[in-house]
Amino acid sequence: MPNHIDKKRFIPIVAIILATLAVVAINLNAVQAAVDSTYAWLAEKFDWLFVLSNLCAFGFSLWIAFGPYARVKLGGEDAKPAFSKFSWIAMMFTTSCSAGLIVFGFIETTIYSSTAVPFHAEPFSIEAYEYAAMYTHYHWGFNAWTLYVPATVAVGYMLYNRGHSRINMSTACMPVLKKHASGILGTLTDIFGTFGAIMAPVTSMGLGMPLLTLLMQRMFGIGDEYVNVLQIVILFIWVAMFGTSIYLGLEKGIKRLSDANVYLAFVFMLFVGALAGVFNVLRAEINTIGMYLQNFIRMATYTDPYGDGAFIRNWTVWYWAWLIVYMPLMGVFNARISKGRTLREIALGQMLWCSLGCWVAMATLGNYGIRVQMDGIADIASVLQTSGQPAAIVAILETMPLKKLMMGIVALLCFVFMATTVNSSAFVAAETTFVHKDSDSQAPRWCRVFWAAIICLITFVLLKVGGFNAVQVLALLIGLPLAMLMFVVVASAVKAIVEDHGGKKNV
Repeated sequence: MPNHIDKKRFIPIVAIILATLAVVAINLNAVQAAVDSTYAWLAEKFDWLFVLSNLCAFGFSLWIAFGPYARVKLGGEDAKPAFSKFSWIAMMFTTSCSAGLIVFGFIETTIYSSTAVPFHAEPFSIEAYEYAAMYTHYHWGFNAWTLYVPATVAVGYMLYNRGHSRINMSTACMPVLKKHASGILGTLTDIFGTFGAIMAPVTSMGLGMPLLTLLMQRMFGIGDEYVNVLQIVILFIWVAMFGTSIYLGLEKGIKRLSDANVYLAFVFMLFVGALAGVFNVLRAEINTIGMYLQNFIRMATYTDPYGDGAFIRNWTVWYWAWLIVYMPLMGVFNARISKGRTLREIALGQMLWCSLGCWVAMATLGNYGIRVQMDGIADIASVLQTSGQPAAIVAILETMPLKKLMMGIVALLCFVFMATTVNSSAFVAAETTFVHKDSDSQAPRWCRVFWAAIICLITFVLLKVGGFNAVQVLALLIGLPLAMLMFVVVASAVKAIVEDHGGKKNV
């Protein structure tokens, strides 16, 4: 094994992955049974922890954006950004959103207004539709993107301002962990962090792959008997895309892929918004933002202690767990591309601009889905219940003009979104399992390709275990320790910044 690989982190992570895949292959039925029971127990017992973790990250992000150290730059006063603001935001946006934005953009409002209604409203009532639209903005808005800010600041500050060459979560937590960051505790932190960075795109591919498979079947008339073959072909195409992008590097590969992804996604969203009716979308969005502002504190602290808690456990808790799994990936990746940015730029770039991009998706795709349901064009709620999320999205696309073209565009978006996410994930996994000589050195290309292939392999196995249910339990299992780590990351970032800048304000 090459000397530049960090064996203490690389070997345990690979061993855990191989052992997990072996258990699944040997006893698939037992794993499937464990998925449901594990998710129910974790969501019921630890919902409060995910809510508190989110509030902690949100408070930290506001302090970073508007506090006394908002003008501190990653890399120091003379550091210059390596990417334009558009490309910088595009890379952050596409890496985290992945195919999930397309999947839930179309159907999340329908799910919330029919079978998972917030605040115990009557299904399919006007109130249910309004609460549903409001909650899509909450789950894809400020509180979602704030979960990445602490890790981005902590990793970036230790890397570029304090000059540490090791780019991982233990280094980010060094101000609090101190000498333990170099011991067993630090190694375990990095193993969890890298495992999260690897599994983050797996959870998204677990959402995107079934949709992409069904779209291919509908467009090309492929029978169900060829589904496994089709999914293998799709994974090989993804690996080819990852490999090409990885070979081109961060500047030419991930940057160009992200830029193209954003242009294509927003052109498609605006087209769908036009189909939904521009004035209808604008009216709905103004109403949704008003309700979001009125109910913000209620949503941020809602645990439903006197109700059945189904909505909070199945959706808000799952969302925060899923996004917290992305925390190590987004923290390391965003830190790598944010040298020369102020802490205020980093906080607002994620919380404001990335939230705005998600809200455009929810306003356009979501309102088209609502119109299809409310106008009786198609019963999307029934399709969701009987055939699942991919079939519901296909049913929505079939109501559009040039439906085959629309399916092709959505399939392409899924491909490119996932290529961007897995590319970034492989980049981060390679960075955190590689011994760097300085803060600017990067892991070799072969290491990134290796992790991209591992991610695709895990995704294929995950789909055999139970699709979306398996995605949910995987997010909770990995998200739970990372939710605890969030508090350490926040404390470490605050400690390091205050220690270095002390009485200097607005530096």
